Amino acid sequence: MVKILFFGDLVETLGMAADEISLPPDVTDVERLLFLLSRRGEMWKKMLLGNPKLNITINKQFAEKSAPVKDGDEIALVGFAVI
Repeated sequence: MVKILFFGDLVETLGMAADEISLPPDVTDVERLLFLLSRRGEMWKKMLLGNPKLNITINKQFAEKSAPVKDGDEIALVGFAVI
């Protein structure tokens, strides 16, 4: 399980401030996690994929999309709508 925290415009746009999910075996980095989450709907896709205003932390440390994720991680996504 990983805990995902949402901040900025993501809270209102996606309708939640936090979530906990089990990582499928093929989700090994942030980029794959974002792709998995983007399959929840069009707004998820818009806010998480290709958004230059999206910042990511893993266990309170800033991270790139290529950073590995594993069970027990806390991932924070801070995103703002692209106008």
